[in-house]
Amino acid sequence: MSRWQDKESLTALVKELVEIPSISTEPAEIAMAEHLYYTLNSLDYYKENPGHLQLLPMPDGRKLLTAFVRNGSHKDTVILLSHFDVVNIEDYGDLKHLAFRPSELTEQIVQLQNLPDELMEDLENGQWLFGRGTMDMKAGVALHLSMIDKAAEGHFPGNILMVSVPDEEVNSAGMLAAIPALEQLKKQFSISYKACLNGEPAFTRYPGDKNHYLYTGTVGKVLPGFLCYGRETHVGEPFGGLNGNLMTAEITKRLELNLDFCETLEDEAIPPPANLLQKDLKDHYSVQIPHAAVTMFNLLLMEKSFTEVNRQLLGLAKEAAKNVESFFYEKALAYSKLVPFDVKKPAISVLTFQELYEKALELHGQEEITRRENYILSTHPHLDDRDVTTMLVNDLASLCKQYAPMIVLFYAPPFYPAVSSREDSLIQEVSGDVIQFAEKQFQITLKKQNYFAGLSDLSYVGLSYKQEELRPLLDNMPVYGERYRLPLDEMKELTMPVMNLGPLGRDAHKWTERLHLSTLIATQQMIAYTITKLLES
Repeated sequence: MSRWQDKESLTALVKELVEIPSISTEPAEIAMAEHLYYTLNSLDYYKENPGHLQLLPMPDGRKLLTAFVRNGSHKDTVILLSHFDVVNIEDYGDLKHLAFRPSELTEQIVQLQNLPDELMEDLENGQWLFGRGTMDMKAGVALHLSMIDKAAEGHFPGNILMVSVPDEEVNSAGMLAAIPALEQLKKQFSISYKACLNGEPAFTRYPGDKNHYLYTGTVGKVLPGFLCYGRETHVGEPFGGLNGNLMTAEITKRLELNLDFCETLEDEAIPPPANLLQKDLKDHYSVQIPHAAVTMFNLLLMEKSFTEVNRQLLGLAKEAAKNVESFFYEKALAYSKLVPFDVKKPAISVLTFQELYEKALELHGQEEITRRENYILSTHPHLDDRDVTTMLVNDLASLCKQYAPMIVLFYAPPFYPAVSSREDSLIQEVSGDVIQFAEKQFQITLKKQNYFAGLSDLSYVGLSYKQEELRPLLDNMPVYGERYRLPLDEMKELTMPVMNLGPLGRDAHKWTERLHLSTLIATQQMIAYTITKLLES
C-alpha cells in the first residue's frame, strides 16, 4: 500500500518530523535518525530486505541513515541527499515553546498583529505551515521518504539510495562521514551512481523573491578570520597601546556587505560577505584595554581561486591597517595639544597565519610550537572549532609580540567547496525537461540556477579543485589535519553530476520560517519526474 503520496498524508509526515527537535549537536539529532529508520522499516520492502536500510554510526556517536531500494538488475542509482538537523530556536522569543509544534504555531502566528506586509499576504491565503525545520529541511526529508515508498513499488527505472545526515547546519560532519559510506555501499550492492539529487528548499535570492528554483550546483564557502593583536595598556593611558577592537571594527566596516567580493555568473550573483563572529579575547573584566580581538566572515564563492581570495582579503586588511594608523595618529595628535607628549604613528603588520607560524618557528623552534598546539588541542576537545582556531592563532601572536601591532589572516572550519554541473550534458538535458514538465503540468515556472546560495552538503559530492589549488586555504587553517579534515581523495573519487530540487518556502533560519503547502504535491511529482529522467537518460 502506497504511503505519503497525497497532500494530507505528506503534510502529516512533515509535521511529524518537525515535532522532533533535532537541533544540531543536541541529543534529538540521534532520535531523529532513529525515527527515520523505524518509519522506513515499516515498509514491506525493508522487512524483505533488512540489509538495505542502515543507521551508520559517526565517530562522535551521532548517526546517519542510508536507505537503498534496488529495482531488478539495474546498476544505475540516483542518490537522494538530505539533512535532518535544524538550527536553534532562540529567535522565536515567547513563541519558542511552539517552534516544533507547527499546527499550533501556525494558528498562533495568524493571530499576531503588525507583521510585515509580505507575511500578512501569506497568512491570508492559509497555505503556509510555520515551524522550525518546515522549510529547512524536514519537508525535503519527507519528500524523499515518499520517493523511497515509490521506489519500493517499482516506480523508477533504476535504483534509489536515500542518504539523510545530521550536522549540516554546523560542520557537515554527517556528510563527511557519509562519503566513505557511499563508496562502501557502491561496492556492497555492485551499483554505479548516476547523479545526486539534493532536496534543499528553494531559497529566496532577495527580499520579496517569489520564484521557485531548480539548482544545478551549490556555492562554496570559506570562513576567513582576522586576529587583531594590538598593544596592551591601561585605559588611563589609551595612546600607550592599541585596542584590538578598533582594528576589528575597521575590518568589519570594510568587509561587511562588500560587493567587491560578490561573484557573478550569467544572471546570478552570490550574496556579499557577512560577519558571523566578532569579539575581544579578554576572559575577564579589567581596566586593561582588550588588545587582542577577532572577527570572522561568511564568504561565498563560485569559481574564484583561493589565491585570488587570499589576495583580496590581504589587500583589505592592509587598507584597514592604514586607516587605523591614520585614525590613531590624528586622535593622538589632537590629544597632545591637551596633554603634551611625543606622538608616534603605529605601524600595523599584516600577515597570513602561515607567515606568523614561520616567525614563531624561527623565534621559538618546532618543539615549543608543537607543545603549545598539543596543549590547546588536548585541553579543549569539546570547544567550538572557531574558538580553538582563534586560540591557536592568538597563542602564536603572543609569542611574536615584537611584530605587534598586527593583523593576521586565517581560515576556520567549515569549508564548503563550490560544485556545479552547469556544463554536464545529463544535468542540462534533465533540468530542461523538468522545467517544461513543471510548466505544463502545474503552471509552475521553475527558474534554473547554476549555484544554490544557501550552502548544502552537495559541496562534498565531488571536488572541482586540484589539491594544490587549496593550499592557500588549508595552509592558513590552523586546525586542519588535527580537529578538522576533508577526505579530499574520497571526494574526488565520488564526483558525480548534481542537482537540487526541493519544496517552496520562506524565511529559513528565521522565526517566520514556513513551508508552502499548495505546491508540496507538485514538487513531489517534479522530484519523481526528475529521478525518472536521470535514470532513463
